[in-house]
Amino acid sequence: MTRRLFSVYGDSISTFEEITPKGWSIFYTGEQREATGVQTPADTWWMQVIRTLGGAYLSNISISGNTICTEGKMGGFPPQRLLQLTAEGKTPDHILLYAGLNDVMFYIPPAVFQAEYLQLLTNLKQIYPKAQVHCGTLILGEIPGTVNSLRGIIQRAEPYNAIIRQAVAETGYHLVDLAALRGRYHALDAFHPNRDGMAQLAQLWLRAMK
Repeated sequence: MTRRLFSVYGDSISTFEEITPKGWSIFYTGEQREATGVQTPADTWWMQVIRTLGGAYLSNISISGNTICTEGKMGGFPPQRLLQLTAEGKTPDHILLYAGLNDVMFYIPPAVFQAEYLQLLTNLKQIYPKAQVHCGTLILGEIPGTVNSLRGIIQRAEPYNAIIRQAVAETGYHLVDLAALRGRYHALDAFHPNRDGMAQLAQLWLRAMK
């Protein structure tokens, strides 16, 4: 039986050295791998999701600092970049999309985010009409052993999550509503999971996908 092929795209949370294409900005490399304990691709949230679902990894086009919107730092997911979700002449059966937190942090106007997120999903539907796209809403991490209040950022993310939910409903894709679970994961900072946090984030994805 042929395993389903999964591709991944997003921001720094989903990057990994030697997986993310060379020349792109990567978070999980060198010292950050040591600091977080995320040492191999098997430690990442997305690889844990793929393997638990019995799938096979195909491609990852995540970039650290990436935004959905072209107004942001290293912004946007242009169609030519989406073509890199393929590999060795194969196209993905499933696409895991987890991005937008940088848009929140860079204060991209929600109306701009709404237009560009919907355009992104429309482009995906045109390029990969047979793929199932799973779109995650945005959550934050927490530093183990500290009282790390991120209420302001969490509240700021709420309009963006509402936009993600609406865009997914309009395109008929699959909503992975992490925010509705009100879960958190252990992180090096407010955003980047450590090794335990990757496992926690993967479990949240799997719960929400059900």
